[in-house]
Amino acid sequence: MTTSYDVETTSSGSGMPGRDADGLQAWNPSVGLYHKPAKKKRESYGGVIAALQDEMVRSGAIVKAYPENFAGIIAAIQDLTASEYRPGSDTGEKPPGGEVIIDPNTGLPIWIEGDTQNGQLWFDTRQGRLFVWVDDDWYQTNGADGIPIVTDSSVPPDLENVIPGQFWWDKAGQILYIFDGTYMLPNGSTTTDPNAGGSPIWRLVNDASSEGSMQTTLTLPLTVMGPRVTALEDYEYLPNIDLSPTDDGTLPMSVQKDYNEWIFNALISLNNGLEEFQSVIVGETPPATDDPDNPIAAGQLWYDTEALELSIWYVNPDGDGQWVPTGIAHTYDADLDVIRASVAAESRQRNFEIHSINERLNNIDITDAEEITEINNRLNELQAEVNAIPTVDLDPYVRQVTFDNTQLDIYAKLAALVNKPAEYTQAMADVTERQLQAAIDTKATIDALAAVEASIPNVSSYTTQADIDASISQLSTDFLPRTGGTLSGSFIVEKTDVALPGFDFSNAFWYGKDAFKFAANGGNSDYSTFGVTEKPWEYAWNFSSKEDFCWIYNDTNKVFSITKEGPACSTLVLGDFTDNTNNGRVIHNKIDVKERLNTYKTAFEQMRQGVANATDFDSLRANILSALAIV
Repeated sequence: MTTSYDVETTSSGSGMPGRDADGLQAWNPSVGLYHKPAKKKRESYGGVIAALQDEMVRSGAIVKAYPENFAGIIAAIQDLTASEYRPGSDTGEKPPGGEVIIDPNTGLPIWIEGDTQNGQLWFDTRQGRLFVWVDDDWYQTNGADGIPIVTDSSVPPDLENVIPGQFWWDKAGQILYIFDGTYMLPNGSTTTDPNAGGSPIWRLVNDASSEGSMQTTLTLPLTVMGPRVTALEDYEYLPNIDLSPTDDGTLPMSVQKDYNEWIFNALISLNNGLEEFQSVIVGETPPATDDPDNPIAAGQLWYDTEALELSIWYVNPDGDGQWVPTGIAHTYDADLDVIRASVAAESRQRNFEIHSINERLNNIDITDAEEITEINNRLNELQAEVNAIPTVDLDPYVRQVTFDNTQLDIYAKLAALVNKPAEYTQAMADVTERQLQAAIDTKATIDALAAVEASIPNVSSYTTQADIDASISQLSTDFLPRTGGTLSGSFIVEKTDVALPGFDFSNAFWYGKDAFKFAANGGNSDYSTFGVTEKPWEYAWNFSSKEDFCWIYNDTNKVFSITKEGPACSTLVLGDFTDNTNNGRVIHNKIDVKERLNTYKTAFEQMRQGVANATDFDSLRANILSALAIV
């Protein structure tokens, strides 16, 4: 991965780093200037959150911890936006929100105002003044800082409130006064209390006399003298400075005026000396180095347009000079040839070894072929003998030990029966006969039975038990029995009691386990079940393949779907429900999550671009606020 400090770019806005209006290189933005824990997260989602946390610290808001993802960025933006319910304030040398750019036409820096709010404050650290933004510009909050008062006479101006530092120009006397915050009381004493009833005291700053003149560059003494003088062989690029005192003891360069004049002459001399000097000589042949009228100085650059190479004139300690290329193209062909030869040798060695292994395998097959053939023949013979063994059905047979045990048991039982005394005697048979005859006497006679039979009606047309059994059997075919079955038609349920359920599995929780089962269109053994589970309070669709549980509107519009990857929907709306109407569902305070996320995505893309294009903290803040304006 290439980081932002690996590549040098320009200030065209295409990326970072670049160069700002002062010509200084501006690297990737630093985060954690105020919120120190986020100092090293400039090239991740944490860097965006850290920049927002910096703004929270500067605005006095409570700084929280956020996860380094889109959700954390959204939460940080919302917290930062909530803390900025009124215009903020800032300090620095430049107004907040704007930036300095280089005018492509003039090459000069120009100031571009940023997005500001009415009432926003800015303290200018250069002047020590506080400004407020109103409509179209920054205005000083404490008035005009005491605009000088001009009078045609020498009478002090009559002012109720005089600001310390206020100037008064006496036009008649050509005298400048300043008010230092001191008042003269009626008793002759002084005070700095503006409410004590005194008169302001105006201090003299400058008048026409030499005693009252203020220090100017004409008389400003120099504290450090002796600038270095740089000259070449035939050109004095900077004029010499004579630092020896004159006859009267004064120095020729002692005040600012002398130095200003020398600077002016030095610029003219430098311009004349470098007017014909060419910093880089361009051509197909090297420039002549033996021309006494046009010597080549050490450090001279020459660009060879034939070889497309830049060289520099180098002079060694012996005084000999030569053109030395500034960049030498290095070829790696020789090194690559060594590597290629090593790879080729290794490849040949590997192929030789593989060939040797194949030959050894072939020799093994040839040597053992006869023995392998003999073994295969013996195996075939054994298999034939095994196949020739007849298969015997042993079910009708019994094991000898089982037969012997059974025979002994039968013999023992027969012996017990032979030796057992008789339990039924003749006397017992006579008693039974008499009881049976008494019972017969109580029954109807044959003639009586015949009379009864004659009076029995014909019941052939009545339903028999066989008819009932056949009907019950037919119910299992045409109708569902209580124990269940296969339904080939459909149920139409028309409940008369709205309080009762259409299907009731509530007598025990396990009645509702796997209450419904459906086969998927796509697999031979893939099916889903719905019902209660073993876990408390849980109802579930159980599935194990590619099932897709959907809500489909009008047979074409899939509005919600759940698969093994999780839920998905085309649109997700959050809001407050109220009672349905004839038109269906009613939602208030709706939030379209898809639309909102797209808005956040657009803002984040703009924010990312803004962070990439920022050259300093002020521009970074302005770009982030501009991106957040659409949120």
